[in-house]
Amino acid sequence: MSMWRYAESLPVERPDRCITLGEGWTPLIDAPRTSAAFGCDRLLIKDEGRNPTGSFKDRSASVTISHLCERDARGVVLSSTGNAGAAFATYAARAAMGCVAIVPADVLEENVAQIRHAGAELRLLDTWGDAPALAAELARARGFADVSAARTSLRVEGKKTLGYEIVEQMGWRFPDVVVCPTGGGSGLLALRRSFEDLSAAGRAYGPLPRLIASQYDGCAPIVAAHRLGRREVLPWGTTITTPRGGMRTAAPAAGERVLSAIASGGAYAISPAVAFADAILVSERDGIAVGPEGGTAVAAVAAGLKCGEIEHRSTIVVINTATPLKADPAFTATVNMPARSSA
Repeated sequence: MSMWRYAESLPVERPDRCITLGEGWTPLIDAPRTSAAFGCDRLLIKDEGRNPTGSFKDRSASVTISHLCERDARGVVLSSTGNAGAAFATYAARAAMGCVAIVPADVLEENVAQIRHAGAELRLLDTWGDAPALAAELARARGFADVSAARTSLRVEGKKTLGYEIVEQMGWRFPDVVVCPTGGGSGLLALRRSFEDLSAAGRAYGPLPRLIASQYDGCAPIVAAHRLGRREVLPWGTTITTPRGGMRTAAPAAGERVLSAIASGGAYAISPAVAFADAILVSERDGIAVGPEGGTAVAAVAAGLKCGEIEHRSTIVVINTATPLKADPAFTATVNMPARSSA
């Protein structure tokens, strides 16, 4: 079973020929001890770390590469902080397609290994702000498609399946709240799209879930805009202090749409220390391996419950976007330290 059970909703003409490695249909797991500690009715973790390359980027890669194969694309280029690069390199290899992955110089070694093992060309950049221009230049020079997050809507199309799965796994009922770690915000946009689709088709029960974004406090442009009541997201600036890995999008291209998606929900900026601690808390209490990005979402739940922005009688789903086996070594170093809850 995979995400391709929803093929009729995806932009692929021949799903029987899709490029797949069995991505999707990841478990939605109850975390009862963490829920009790936080004081909410029910907390569930959607564990996207179970995907083939270890993150929810595989959903986007599978749909995008499948779509491009139908159009005889020669290859793909993308800028990525790591996980998307690993995903697209792997699925491009599956499709016998070329791939160039542009990543920051401090990208995690695990992602470097995945990209190289898949035979993709790796470009390391010291100045990450140059990545979009380099991706566009290489795409033109090679005749490849630029599949960077800001350059294609196919990335959102693939992630729609995440929302479909959550609702189906809950017996076709919407949860009250969904919290998603957020960089550029394509995950949140995909969740909103999927929930609206299901509601319009009459396939799910209850009101639409409130969507909540979690970001590291060292790069939180969406949180800042939401908290100040802005209609647009201003660039974060040149100083980005986050752990190595994802969630480093200083100027989200879809910022206005993301703000609209979370208007009735919320947004929280979380320190790495709290994110790490709460990720480990879930692992220790409920045996669910949550990565540091997922830890920001867990911490956002605790913060929202504490300040009253999330009702204690809520059923809450947290998206664990990537496996902790691909995480900043600083996160691994905290494992033997006492975990503390931000609740």
